[in-house]
Amino acid sequence: MEAAVERIFSNELVKLAGHFFQVNAGNPVKLGDAENYVFEVYRDGTPYILRMTHQSHRTKDQVLAELKWVEHLQNNGSEIPKVITSIENNLVEIVKGLDGTEFYCCLFEKAPGVRMKVTDENFDGPLFFEWGRTIGQMHKQTKSYKPETKYKRLDWYEEELLNVQLYASDVPEQLMHQQELIKKKLNALPVHQDNFGLIHSDIHNGNFHLHEGKIHVFDFDDCSYHWFASDLAIPLYYLIWSLEREGVKGLDEYAAKFMREFIKGYETENILAPEEYEAIPLFLKLRDLTLYNFFHKKYDLKNADGQLFKTVKSIEQRIMDSRPIVHFDPNMVH
Repeated sequence: MEAAVERIFSNELVKLAGHFFQVNAGNPVKLGDAENYVFEVYRDGTPYILRMTHQSHRTKDQVLAELKWVEHLQNNGSEIPKVITSIENNLVEIVKGLDGTEFYCCLFEKAPGVRMKVTDENFDGPLFFEWGRTIGQMHKQTKSYKPETKYKRLDWYEEELLNVQLYASDVPEQLMHQQELIKKKLNALPVHQDNFGLIHSDIHNGNFHLHEGKIHVFDFDDCSYHWFASDLAIPLYYLIWSLEREGVKGLDEYAAKFMREFIKGYETENILAPEEYEAIPLFLKLRDLTLYNFFHKKYDLKNADGQLFKTVKSIEQRIMDSRPIVHFDPNMVH
């Protein structure tokens, strides 16, 4: 979390938020604080997830747009933890920080099951198939979603993390050139109902639990209007990212194995035209770019620890080389 937001946040605000949802937030377990404050809280011994979003990150209407889409997906068969209304019957409640700015608070059921690590023995074909099927089902259902005009999520091009200039002044010229090239290529892609819509945008293995063979997706904070192929590239991106950190070799072969099963599962629910898969390497490059900009936004990289600095430099080099994190051959999925 940015230092300016940290300064105005306190445990008292968590208790106030908890009161709106009748949960015990007196001793919350913090699960995350990168872009939102996320806590595990309890009501009558049952765990729930309380999320608090500062106004600098999202507007209240953007949060409501996310929650209304989640409800649409739930009502159409997606395995997603339910959104819980407050005692005032609202999806979102407001608490104010020490400077008077707002935090938008919402409560979710906690997803059943467990997170899957790349080192788990059942991190294999059946999981990859179900992962793809789950995303395909969501894409199929999002095609029929017609939100109220007031509750609209951002379009892909409104993402602030597309512009490194907002966060850094000393990046290489070649990186700036590649940033513009990526945006130009994205702008040239076709947009229609069968390849573009509201997507989760972040379904890596840290954002779902596996329970009785089913994947339960959570953390819809990054949902936006985007190409469906981007939602397929992101699981691959973070899978390779994790395997690299584990020192696994033969990543191209692992990627091919993953994507074969993943796309098989996806296509049981939703079919994309062959040319949509050809855009996956571009979306892998896009994730490098937005992650690079995220690190510049969130951290003082001049004083960062060695591992973080090395990670950012590695991403920087890939962007300048116009090279995705892993080789992906669209012909291998069929």
